[in-house]
Amino acid sequence: MKKMGTINKRMSKRQRDKLQRSRRSFLKGLGSVALSAPLLSGLLTRVANAAEGAFPARFFLMFTGNGQHPDHWIPMGGETDFVMSPVLAPLEPLRSKTLLVHGFDGGRTHSVGMSGTTTGRPSHNGDGVATGGPSIDQFFADTWAGAAPLHSLELGVMPANANSDQTCYSASGLPIPPIGTSLGGFKRVFDVTNADPAVAEVRRAQKASVLDVFAQDLTALQGRLSVPSRVLLDEHLTLIRSQEQDLAKPFVPKTCDLHEGPTGTGMVQTWQDHNATIAAAFRCDATRVATLRAGGWGGIESGGYNEIGIDAGHHNAAHGGSDDYYNDLLGINLFHTQRLAELATLLDAVPEGDGTALDNSVLIWVNELGLGDFNHHSRTDAHVVMVGGGNLGMAQERFRVVSGTLWGHFLYTLTHLMGHTEVTGFGDDGSELVTELFA
Repeated sequence: MKKMGTINKRMSKRQRDKLQRSRRSFLKGLGSVALSAPLLSGLLTRVANAAEGAFPARFFLMFTGNGQHPDHWIPMGGETDFVMSPVLAPLEPLRSKTLLVHGFDGGRTHSVGMSGTTTGRPSHNGDGVATGGPSIDQFFADTWAGAAPLHSLELGVMPANANSDQTCYSASGLPIPPIGTSLGGFKRVFDVTNADPAVAEVRRAQKASVLDVFAQDLTALQGRLSVPSRVLLDEHLTLIRSQEQDLAKPFVPKTCDLHEGPTGTGMVQTWQDHNATIAAAFRCDATRVATLRAGGWGGIESGGYNEIGIDAGHHNAAHGGSDDYYNDLLGINLFHTQRLAELATLLDAVPEGDGTALDNSVLIWVNELGLGDFNHHSRTDAHVVMVGGGNLGMAQERFRVVSGTLWGHFLYTLTHLMGHTEVTGFGDDGSELVTELFA
């Protein structure tokens, strides 16, 4: 691809004039509404990118459980001169594209965190199930529906799949479980890229036939169910009909070089394979939204981390109540950071215009608990790692503290960061923009 110059060099005089008029009209339209410099800068960045026909924005969310120990996570130093903490050290090569934030207030307990971290609609009865949707990833998938072949890509590493373990939810609050095998994740992307049209049509016809029979069976149940159950059943039927409509459309496969596919089994290899699949899916524009969840309510349990020399499960390491688990918890979360850095590096190696695919992607790493000593269950100091997003106006190479800011405001701000400035709220209480997320 021919390397482009600066924004002004890339644009013709007519385009530059149009952009300037757009900026003047935008500023005039602000009237008496006061916007902070960070917000204004981010908005103008998106205006400029839109005028340039920029590459698509992508969103990735990585979820791991049990919070983090402050000694492991909190960097030393100030906003710009910070030194990466032991857990975050693998992100040092990506420092210029990383934003670290902590201090969000998100409540207390695993159940509140599991249900509320991605939806902003936490469980009120301790069952860990969100009271509604969508989760932030599905919000973006819904608003970008049709822009790429796959609505979204949900993956997991040893995912526990009880109702209380879910992090992805549809708009009506239906849990969307992840694919737990690297082969399953790869096939989901492979099926919309480089597929033989004749073979794909046969497979699509078979799937449509199965869906039709399934829909008939569900419809026959409607009269025998309670009102709440019928609401859930209607959601299933709506999803099935939507899939049937998609299958009725002509199949147009994307042509794109994918990686060779899964190369082994085990926790480490599955995670690495998932990263390769996500990077390929973003590069090929097979999807623009992906998530990856490690374990479930208590993370990956005992035996899962044996491959990296740690016998303890994640929950035991975090809540053992003893400093004996100090190094185990450090090692587990260090491994998690390495995997996030691995995905970010893969995307940063894909040229896009003057930058890379990472510059057009926002990668976030969230936990259902916050920062605290061993055996804590609080989210009053919730933390987040963000990587990429330079072309979207995201702050970079910053360590910022937002003490007492509601977690819901973070989710709401993500909608604006990704370009959906028309959104006025998210979840139960997300309504204020967190300016610290913007450049």
